[in-house]
Amino acid sequence: MVGLILLISFALVALLGPPVVRLCWSLGMVAGLDDRRLHKDPTPHGGGIAMVAVGLPLMLLAVRLWDGIPYPRFITVMLIASAAVAAIGWLDDRYEVRASVRLGVHLIAGLAGLAVLPQLFFFLPLVAEKVILAFAWGWFVNLYNFMDGADGQAAGEAVVIGLGIAVIVPALAPLAVVMMGVGLGFLRVNWHPARVFMGDVGSTWLGYVLGGLLFVALIDYTWTVIWPLATVTLFFSVDATWTLFRRLGQGYRPWVPHKTFWFHRYLALGHTPSQLALGAWGLNIGLLAIAITGHRLQLRWVTIALGLAWVLVAMLAVRLAEGRQKALAASTEREV
Repeated sequence: MVGLILLISFALVALLGPPVVRLCWSLGMVAGLDDRRLHKDPTPHGGGIAMVAVGLPLMLLAVRLWDGIPYPRFITVMLIASAAVAAIGWLDDRYEVRASVRLGVHLIAGLAGLAVLPQLFFFLPLVAEKVILAFAWGWFVNLYNFMDGADGQAAGEAVVIGLGIAVIVPALAPLAVVMMGVGLGFLRVNWHPARVFMGDVGSTWLGYVLGGLLFVALIDYTWTVIWPLATVTLFFSVDATWTLFRRLGQGYRPWVPHKTFWFHRYLALGHTPSQLALGAWGLNIGLLAIAITGHRLQLRWVTIALGLAWVLVAMLAVRLAEGRQKALAASTEREV
């Protein structure tokens, strides 16, 4: 049955892809050129509405009909609140909404879910835990949006995180495979060269729902699953967090668009978006293997340590390649 859910979610989004491309064109939702985007030709954005239109009702239906899904009250509230996240994302894709308004909606949606989320860390006062989790959830939503900057990248990440949740916490598999299915289906129109971009409507919705599923996965087996689940998300979380603090240290405002994430640097070395997507898949599959193996062997914190090492080695390789490229360019200029 889980396989059937995966197939249905994949097929529906894949079928909706071309009509959504035409819809975004007809509404004039065309992504302009700025300091964040990589494309060189006019491309519509907002295509992530297809994932929301399929994923949200399928997951609500699964919660209602599937026996054994844990904490259905929290999941239901979280999914309903995700509609608000998607709605403000759609409005931003179409009309450009102020950052303060978007963040306010994300915060309210997060608080709505946290209001019915059982306590996870009993060594913390309840209020302190809710505040920490609200910031963590809000950060995950926005880092997912930040990292949605290359063809197929955010959709592919949803597939890997969904698979990690399904394997590590099987009770959530009916919901996790929906996220996998919508991500795979969206690749039909989002793989390089992308015919449509996901937009905020898709990226923030994915970040919010995946964050909510990660929270519910921690309720019963917090210290058993927190390390492998955190490991699965490292590709996005390390790059976004590392880049944020580096830019803050350099005096930049964090909300200003830029092209200094590690994946931007990889592309700047002359690699194609397809090579980036395949490289990201390889990195994520490695993280998934580390997470699942660590979970099975109960290595706990060692799992995330190995995952961090895996990501940092990959980033260091890009950094070294970038340094060699700059040195070669400087040498060529001196010779000229």
